[in-house]
Amino acid sequence: MNTVEELLAANREAIVQDWYHHILDTYPPETAKLWKNKGRDPFHNPVAVRTLEAVESVVDYLVKSKDDAALEAVLDYLDEIVRVRAVQNFAPSQAAGFLFLLKKAVRERLWNDLKKLGAWEQFVALESRIDGLALASLDLYAKCREKLFEIKLQELKREHMQLLKRAQLIVGIGEGEPAD
Repeated sequence: MNTVEELLAANREAIVQDWYHHILDTYPPETAKLWKNKGRDPFHNPVAVRTLEAVESVVDYLVKSKDDAALEAVLDYLDEIVRVRAVQNFAPSQAAGFLFLLKKAVRERLWNDLKKLGAWEQFVALESRIDGLALASLDLYAKCREKLFEIKLQELKREHMQLLKRAQLIVGIGEGEPAD
């Protein structure tokens, strides 16, 4: 094997599984255990299944593609993960930090092979691509949080208007009654 991408492809399944488990470990232990044990049933385990699909997509992107269409597809998967994490009130660093766990999984699996190959420039380029995905995920997180705040604001406005209408009804009922 002459390139980092070839090493990554040869170790794809192990890296996918390692990274997936690292991501699940960012959740509370009960949640992680539940998601690990429920398997790939999209009805009983939708978040874990979509997370695994996203993990596979990102690794495949790093192995095979560098074009804009492939990047857009990967960003769609990342958007799903980030949305879940945004709704669950993860901090921005936690919401996008799962991508840095890919670097950990790659290093754990490929470090000795990388030393033999001596392809440090390729490895740094791979890590830079991962960093770029992490930065894009932060943008996705910011958009998600902004949308959540807009939804909450609209809900508060709606509730406020309902309270005002009820208050006017109560006041309106009292106005027509005879005074004592």
